[in-house]
Amino acid sequence: MATMGHDKAGTAGESSDAVEEATGLRVAIVRIQRQLRARSGSVLTPSQSSALARIEQDGPLRLGALAELEGTTAATMSRVIDSLSARGLIDRVPDPLDGRASLVQLSAEGGALVRELRAGYTEALRGALAELTPAEREVIRRTIPVMARLSELLQASEHVEVG
Repeated sequence: MATMGHDKAGTAGESSDAVEEATGLRVAIVRIQRQLRARSGSVLTPSQSSALARIEQDGPLRLGALAELEGTTAATMSRVIDSLSARGLIDRVPDPLDGRASLVQLSAEGGALVRELRAGYTEALRGALAELTPAEREVIRRTIPVMARLSELLQASEHVEVG
């Protein structure tokens, strides 16, 4: 896993600032995500929610491909998929390229749940944004493309291991 540390050529003060900045961002993101989950009323675990969103985005997928995209093992993903299947949120369908294998895709119920959760998250954020000052909302608007870029960088480095 790649680390988001500091530039080794930088000064000790720059290193400390970079660590502080990364820590502050991480804490803020985790707290926002927890609040969104709490307000959504979701009965899904973060792993289940993430798998459903990934299947919606990239599916249908083989279990191994889904595990790789989610950065987990096939065994762990198998347990997540079994729990989602038991709730009727995903369907297993034959792989058209290999009849012995199957793919997972969202069921109608799973798709509806993903849309419902997403709408709840959006409404919670909309309400919180409305409480910010116009200047604070402008900072958020300007930050969105940077956060999207940060997400892309993290996703691209998911499989890079630092030795």
